[in-house]
Amino acid sequence: MTHLRRLLVARLPLLASLAVLVGALLLRAVDPPALARLRDVAFDTFQRIKPRVVPDDMPVRIVDIDEPALAAHGQWPWPRTMVARLNDKLVEKGALVIAYDVIFAEPDRSSIPRLARDLASFTDPDTLQRIITTFPDNDVVFAASLAGSRSVLGFGFEPVARGTAPRRKNGFAAAGDDPRGFLPIWPGSIRPLDLLEQAARGLGSVNTDADATSDAAVVRRVPMLFRLGGQGDPYPALAIETLRLAQDASAYIAKSSGASGEAAFGTRTGIVSIKVGQVEIPTDARGRVTLYDSGHRPSRYVSAKAVLDGSVPADRLDGHIVFIGTSALGLKDLRHTPIAANVPGVEVHAQIVEQILSGVYLLRPDYATGLELLFIAVLGALFVVLLPRLSGGQMALVALLGIAIAVLGPWHAFSLGHQLIDPVYPAATLAAVYAVGSAFGFMRAEAERARIRGAFGMYLSPDLVAQLARQPDRLKLGGEQREITVMFTDVRGFTTIAEQFDPQALTVFMNRFLTPMTDIILEAHGTVDKYMGDNIMAFWNAPLALAEHPRHACEAALAMTKRLAELDIEWRREAHEQGREHIPVMIGIGINTGVVSVGNFGSTQRFTYTVLGDSVNLAARLEGQCKTYAVGAILGEATAMAVSDFALVELDLIKVKGKTEPERIFALAGDKAMASTPEFAALLEKQEAFLVAYRAGDFEAALERVGVARAAAEAAGWVSGYHDAMRERTKALLAAPPPIWDGVFVATEK
Repeated sequence: MTHLRRLLVARLPLLASLAVLVGALLLRAVDPPALARLRDVAFDTFQRIKPRVVPDDMPVRIVDIDEPALAAHGQWPWPRTMVARLNDKLVEKGALVIAYDVIFAEPDRSSIPRLARDLASFTDPDTLQRIITTFPDNDVVFAASLAGSRSVLGFGFEPVARGTAPRRKNGFAAAGDDPRGFLPIWPGSIRPLDLLEQAARGLGSVNTDADATSDAAVVRRVPMLFRLGGQGDPYPALAIETLRLAQDASAYIAKSSGASGEAAFGTRTGIVSIKVGQVEIPTDARGRVTLYDSGHRPSRYVSAKAVLDGSVPADRLDGHIVFIGTSALGLKDLRHTPIAANVPGVEVHAQIVEQILSGVYLLRPDYATGLELLFIAVLGALFVVLLPRLSGGQMALVALLGIAIAVLGPWHAFSLGHQLIDPVYPAATLAAVYAVGSAFGFMRAEAERARIRGAFGMYLSPDLVAQLARQPDRLKLGGEQREITVMFTDVRGFTTIAEQFDPQALTVFMNRFLTPMTDIILEAHGTVDKYMGDNIMAFWNAPLALAEHPRHACEAALAMTKRLAELDIEWRREAHEQGREHIPVMIGIGINTGVVSVGNFGSTQRFTYTVLGDSVNLAARLEGQCKTYAVGAILGEATAMAVSDFALVELDLIKVKGKTEPERIFALAGDKAMASTPEFAALLEKQEAFLVAYRAGDFEAALERVGVARAAAEAAGWVSGYHDAMRERTKALLAAPPPIWDGVFVATEK
């Protein structure tokens, strides 16, 4: 049972990632509405990045009953005689087809004969008859104008069953499965006046398909055909009815699954395309065209005022398909599209016609869902397999690559082929698989670190054990003030290294590392305070007094660095023999000297012999800065002054995190023998020149001198990444000089 439990704990990251992957695949197979909305939002984003490009010669215009037109000719609705005049003006300007995104459902109440009838009780019959015969009805005038033009009137569908069915102005045929089963069904309709409906050459629905997203309705897909009450042939949308008249076509042909050349695999999958005249329009399974938004184009619009007063140039309308609608806010015919909010509804119909004329369609291929599921399954499984085998950094790169493919692949399909492949859900699934697996892996690594602390944290130096045996009274709470030298060490990238081993192998590795490091510290008369996972804390001059304790600490640091290099050669050979990647093992060492409190601290039940104080904290911070300065060991100024005959290189003036006063810090480059060489003396000279320029704020000179100092360091045998790190920092300061510069680097990380 214990073995099984350990096995489950060891496999927890893999099992958790696998559970996320399987759950994500099942959720995508169900495809709840929330996921569909998420896809739509992603496709909207693609359109915002790359809107549809409209050619300058696109023969589609919108005559806008805008605010200037309303100001000039009165509030809407206008008298039908005014609309008839607008229609006649468009015919004069050479409009190919005139389509109204307006439903003329009621008689014109401003017509003089109608007003006379309304006042019949106040007028004698002879006068009433004379008025009726003298003044024509406004609707009759408009009907006559419609009859003399290629005009399409709009009608609308309603969610309640009322009204009579509109006339059908077109024929209809089907190929393949009956398309009526795939079309949206509406119970009722609002149709134009019978007189106007009869006069118009075409009738088209003004309805658009709106998808609810948050608190707004976004028009993304527009049906091309509708059914009324579930009976009879379908009715066309305003856009394709306009195209039918523009081609003098008589009918529509809906091509569905099961038609010649269309594979249905024994199932009724939906509508494939709708043909009107010579144009075949690919649709989704429900006969809808996905709007590919171009955004607002002022050149698409012509004010109705300009048409009525004759100021519009003829070439703006000649040979064009003209839609009549309104952008006036008060008339409330506004929609949200993928790119913009509050777009005039008439623009949706105009843009659909533009798409059809350009042959530009946004299509979601039949294989899209299968491709997305396959991508998630393959990449997700790869993540699950690689998570326990790669380091944290390597896995992060793999995850970023997979997510990039998940996003850039669909973008490529959209940008070049106008195909809609979901970028969001595959990317989110891969991110979730990686995040969950990494989180559990991190927790397991932390658990290993805690186990190592428990195994090694109780060890004390033999000197301390002997003294406590002789003086048991020291086993009491409290401490004394004493100058000591403190050392902190840390293995660089321990988590990455730990991921290579199972718990048993990691224990062996840590023992092989900590044992020689501890031996060196003890041989140098130091006290190992504690092990914190891969960290070692040690100090000198307590509990026993030790002369020249800074020197002993520095000698230990140099010996530890040398011994670790020898161990790393062994580990590299073993990794090669075992066929796994070798991660070099390196440590950072921070050493500082100062007066601290030393003694037993804790409770009466449990306490430990340790050191506390600001100098201890500074030593810990210096160890953390080894990574910043790319060196192996950093000394505080007090320690450096005590071992001035060692090979020391001044690095910087720094305010470590948690301190307000700057500290001069030094790299421990080598021993006294190295310090006595002429090459090292040359290095110190070049280093000082660099620091003088750097602290004076002369970053241009500093940038030149840091390269010279780097070459001197190589000649002296001091190999580190320090000068490269300072070169990059100097470049940054040169590019963006701080307003106030005192030569002090403020560390933001421990």
